[in-house]
Amino acid sequence: MRLSFLRDVSDRVELEDRETNSVLLNVLESTAPLALGSKWDEKTEPAFIANIGRYRRYKFDSVDLLRVMRNKLNHFRELPPEIQVSSWTSIFAFLFSFFIWSKVRFV
Repeated sequence: MRLSFLRDVSDRVELEDRETNSVLLNVLESTAPLALGSKWDEKTEPAFIANIGRYRRYKFDSVDLLRVMRNKLNHFRELPPEIQVSSWTSIFAFLFSFFIWSKVRFV
């Protein structure tokens, strides 16, 4: 259920990416450094970073972590077993903290 929520948010962000001056995207991007730290790739496992780099380029200082989560969720069975087990915990923790921070900041 939680992953479905994050996947839905990511789908929405993907649509917003096509809009100019999207308020939603600007708010999420402005919150990302505070919630996720400087670069989220430094807090995830190198094997996971190597895996995601095979298919697409991501910005490690942005909400692209949502895209990573959505893409890997949709292709979960294609991930090596060690990444299936270890990386999801850290990714979910980052995204959860991101949305909690966003909620606290903008309430």
